[in-house]
Amino acid sequence: MDEVLTIGQLARQAGMGVSAIRFYEQKGLIEGPPRNKSGYRLYSPKMVEKVRFIKNCRDLGFSLRTIADLLKLCFTNNEAVDCASVQARIKKQHDAIQKQYEVLNQQREKLEQLLAACPVENDSEQCTFIQVMLD
Repeated sequence: MDEVLTIGQLARQAGMGVSAIRFYEQKGLIEGPPRNKSGYRLYSPKMVEKVRFIKNCRDLGFSLRTIADLLKLCFTNNEAVDCASVQARIKKQHDAIQKQYEVLNQQREKLEQLLAACPVENDSEQCTFIQVMLD
């Protein structure tokens, strides 16, 4: 019989929790595996690669929908990978993160200005922060 992995073994080898594996299965990112007589899920060792791919995509902030698209593009049997389509999704994620970075940078700069304008020794009834936030 071919080597199989339980959900716990798959989770350990992929570096994530069992609940994440079940979640990805529920969301349709991985196929529901066959089960043994006791009802345990039995995964192919090849599933480790796919689950790691999903985990790495999540770590980069890709949505589940985009990950599903990437899985179709990258894990379709016997077909060449459409690199242009993959790159388009990567570019879209890059641009979204760049926008978030810019927003966070603006927020950080405003907070630094607030910190500079609000001296610690100022115990007056009119806190500088409150005045700035009311304007």
